[in-house]
Amino acid sequence: MKLSPVGLQIRLMTNDDYRDVYRLSKQMNWDGACYDEFEFTRIYKKFFNSEEREAFVATVINRVIGFVTVYYFEAFHYFGKAAIIQELVVTEEFRGRGVGKALVEFVKEKTREKHCHGLEIATDMWQSGTKSFYEKCGFISNPFMLAN
Repeated sequence: MKLSPVGLQIRLMTNDDYRDVYRLSKQMNWDGACYDEFEFTRIYKKFFNSEEREAFVATVINRVIGFVTVYYFEAFHYFGKAAIIQELVVTEEFRGRGVGKALVEFVKEKTREKHCHGLEIATDMWQSGTKSFYEKCGFISNPFMLAN
């Protein structure tokens, strides 16, 4: 069992986290396409003006080391409100130490508080270890959703 870093905290993303989240988000740009900061800024600002999405950051000693975005929606197959983890990234230095799992567990709790009937993952399964990571967090594939 891998232990989370000492002092790990997870909190709602704020405007002050912009630079750190932008830096981390560029790590998700796997195809080498140009990363447009203008578009990132536009999307980032929307997170603070909507009840349909949230973002949380993981910190150690006030340093942002990861983040996760969550979108809320209504779905017939859930008979109501559900959520989807859209992005999750942890800085390379802290990968494999339980930070990603802590972010997922935090989101699970938030979705329970919001009375969501389901939680899904929107991720590319091509990345090494992605599928097994989410399975270890309790998700099953087709679609990648939280097992009951």
